[in-house]
Amino acid sequence: MGQDPFPGPGHDGDEPVPGDPARDWAEEDDRYLDWLTAEIDAGRIEVPPDEPPPGVTVSLGEAGDVGLDELAAMASGLAGSGFAGHQAADAMPPGPVLGALTAQAVEDVRWLDDDQLLGVILAARRQQTRAEYEELAAVAEFSRRREQAYEASKARGDKPRQREGEFAAEELGMELTCSHYAAGQRMELAGGLSSRLPATFAGMAAGTIDGHRARIIYEFTRYLDDEQAAQADQILAATAPGMAPAELKQKAARLEYKLDPDGVRQRKEEAARKHRRVEARREDSGNARLSGRELDVDEALTAKNSVWAEAAALCNAGLDVPLREARTIVYLDRLRGLNPWDRLNPAYDPPGGYDEPDDSGVPADADGSGNVDEHDDDRHDGDDTGRFPDDGYDEEEDQDGDEDEDDGDGGGPGSSGPSGQHGSPAGQAPLPALTNITISAGTLLGWSGAPAEVAGFGLIDPDSARDLIAAASRHPRTRWCVTVLGKDGEAIAHGCSAGRHPWTPPHRGRDGPANPRDGTARAGPDDSQRAQLAELLHQLKITPAPIAKETCDHRHREDQYRPSRTLSHLVRARTTTCSAPGCTAQAIHSEIDHTIAYPAGATDQCNLSPLCSRHHHAKHAPGWKLQQPEPGIMQWMLPSRRSHTTRPTRYDE
Repeated sequence: MGQDPFPGPGHDGDEPVPGDPARDWAEEDDRYLDWLTAEIDAGRIEVPPDEPPPGVTVSLGEAGDVGLDELAAMASGLAGSGFAGHQAADAMPPGPVLGALTAQAVEDVRWLDDDQLLGVILAARRQQTRAEYEELAAVAEFSRRREQAYEASKARGDKPRQREGEFAAEELGMELTCSHYAAGQRMELAGGLSSRLPATFAGMAAGTIDGHRARIIYEFTRYLDDEQAAQADQILAATAPGMAPAELKQKAARLEYKLDPDGVRQRKEEAARKHRRVEARREDSGNARLSGRELDVDEALTAKNSVWAEAAALCNAGLDVPLREARTIVYLDRLRGLNPWDRLNPAYDPPGGYDEPDDSGVPADADGSGNVDEHDDDRHDGDDTGRFPDDGYDEEEDQDGDEDEDDGDGGGPGSSGPSGQHGSPAGQAPLPALTNITISAGTLLGWSGAPAEVAGFGLIDPDSARDLIAAASRHPRTRWCVTVLGKDGEAIAHGCSAGRHPWTPPHRGRDGPANPRDGTARAGPDDSQRAQLAELLHQLKITPAPIAKETCDHRHREDQYRPSRTLSHLVRARTTTCSAPGCTAQAIHSEIDHTIAYPAGATDQCNLSPLCSRHHHAKHAPGWKLQQPEPGIMQWMLPSRRSHTTRPTRYDE
């Protein structure tokens, strides 16, 4: 506290509250003591005893029990020493007492020695594990209630999609701000742990088995019958606390094979049936990864060996890149319909083909030894079960719309090939716009360094965005749309071109209006920018139409159930994802829903919103209610009587 007093006549500068003498004690000690004595005499305030009642103790787990006085001493300054190895707090189970001691200890961690600091880390982990146990216990009870309501509704003969409790995952997802798929996985995990894996669940409650290890045990026992699951639960719960996750996966996988080989086969077949796909995801660095998921093992290994063999042959033929980079070149060039051998100078086809894998399935290295992995730094260092990659990515339902769609705003996500002297000599091939690219006009025209965004993928750098759009613009299936934003970042107008309009971004040399690689926006004169924008709209033949905001003038109202392409685009430009809380399904692949059912509700901007199929059905289920008090403002009422409100997309966030 500084030297200057706080303003105001009360304690710490607050204005005194009439009738509350406890707020005036700094200035009126005598009055306060008289008031306190009167309250005690009247029995309205109870004076605590000088000593704690005999026999009151707190359990500290393996360290035994301590009295309240000893606990108070720990919390008042000795908490750090209590976390040393084999001390009271080091062995204390998770709970309010450990939480208080941990909070006390981290007030200033500089006073802790290494032993005590590690004790605090472990204590915080036990607290975290206990908190996840409590969450899962509550999720399991929530799931049980919704399942019970669903079965009762089904027994009454209610129709599907109109049954009580049917959309429990959607309801929970709104509360957790995640997709219904992720919420459903959470519900399945909670139910499996609480009903079939009591030893593992008890380990979470005790803070000895964290959520990651518990999920591993759950996944490798979910296809076992109850008796087998109980047996595996006892074995894995006993060993999990002392095992690294990779070791636990390996042990659980072997145990699953031993107990139920048919279940292993069933799990593989189900995963391939439900989740086999090719996907592009954004790396945290800003780069991308392209992968095939849930592939046949023999096909995947054969494809890998083919890429590795051709990469080794390219290096033998003179491609001056590391072997790891050569593999990436072959992989991307072959997928894009390019010939990686064109990268050689002079370009040629490999005489007699390239080196094939030997009988062991390992392709020859650049030196012909076949030891491609001996000193390679990109080997897979995880387990061979194919599950739970520790890459920070939690698999969710494929909501980014992999099916072809011809009314995108720009180009689809792709790769322009390795940068530098080894870039593809053919350049970026034309590609259709199968997904949306959102890019600012300044970035498109070269006088801004703002990143662009690919729907279902994430942010991409300006250079990549311009390259993709230039490639997409050369394809006859690509269509252009322009969305005008207000000062708050929300869409205020939108328009689309009719037909094909090839376009090439302006040249960006050293003397250009922006340096595209430094991330800065070096805008030219405003008149020049406006002229460029006007010329772009003229070339694309686009006249944006207004998007309703706050009020609706009904200028786009239509006397039909299915909205036109123009009206659908206005609604989807206003809200680019499903309008349910936490749902990230792209609006372009969602249904255009009448908030008030047609024909009672109009086919107009003020009564339409994009909803994915699951949330479209959920809004009609018992206990659900959806309102749109203003265009794009969606108010959800859930069976739990909780409410959520979503707003139109803010493009600048």
